[in-house]
Amino acid sequence: MRTLIKLILVSLVVIFAGFPIISCKKTGPADCVITVVDSNGTRIPQATVILKQDSVVNSTTGVQASIYEEGITDGSGSVSFSFKLEAVLNIEASRGLKSGRDFIRLEQSKTVSKSVVIR
Repeated sequence: MRTLIKLILVSLVVIFAGFPIISCKKTGPADCVITVVDSNGTRIPQATVILKQDSVVNSTTGVQASIYEEGITDGSGSVSFSFKLEAVLNIEASRGLKSGRDFIRLEQSKTVSKSVVIR
């Protein structure tokens, strides 16, 4: 009988000790790194990168999303952004007369990388 009680107590401790680990939701930022390259795969420094979401309207309030972030690629052709929430964003990249477009899906507590080709 004592063995059964000990087994039940140990089982409950294991179950409840693991519960917080399983139930915790990640709440870190949704980060991304955009790399701009040309058609040969060469990284392009000093390119302008715009991330925006302009076509989403809240069905309850009617408010249109207004996410708009702009950055310039560094010497390795990359630029980083950070957002509070997950989102699907349009990417516009340009340098001089060359430009390119793509999209990126941001994930909570992760860094997502994307390369954009400009032509």
